[in-house]
Amino acid sequence: MTYATVLEACQPQSAATSTQPASADSIRSQHQYNFEGSDVRDAGLGGKDFSLLSTNGKTVHLRDYQGKVVALVFGYTHCPDVCPTNLLAYADAINQLGQQGKQVQVLFITVDPQRDTPQVMEAYAPAFNPDFVGLTADKQHQKELNDVFNQYKIAVHKVAGNNPDEYLLDHSTGTYLIDKQGFTVAYEPHSQTATQLAHDIKQLLD
Repeated sequence: MTYATVLEACQPQSAATSTQPASADSIRSQHQYNFEGSDVRDAGLGGKDFSLLSTNGKTVHLRDYQGKVVALVFGYTHCPDVCPTNLLAYADAINQLGQQGKQVQVLFITVDPQRDTPQVMEAYAPAFNPDFVGLTADKQHQKELNDVFNQYKIAVHKVAGNNPDEYLLDHSTGTYLIDKQGFTVAYEPHSQTATQLAHDIKQLLD
């Protein structure tokens, strides 16, 4: 190989390529994280604003929390084990973060809107941490809730009990971290410890 060939290979392809600024999306995708969970920036999850019902039927939008790291936890208040375990882990993780924990918002999104009314969610989610917000949907907002499930690939399957009010729900148990700009960046399996969650959240806060 000649010197001229080596030199040519080191040149920018064009002036336009060398001077064009990187887009926000490309900068985000190039950022290197060392997650305990899975990096899902290229998985096409989320990316859209949504609106669900909170306290007293108040409408809450995902964009309301832009500038914070948001953790999405899907579950329901009658869940016997997985859901409270996830919420306890996040409560512990936020405590581990100290003052930085104020920059984190946990949203507990129900997969059981039939029983989880705004009043029920208002009492349930803050029991784990006063700043946790429970979100649900009435019949008029059911489509919005289903859209959120689709955005984050949440599967829900009803398991009948002894009567219509005693059913259980099999559902996806992982949680998601959304960065300050509103992009879904990490998937956290149910098995994550509070220390692992705090480790991943801290990278999005720094």
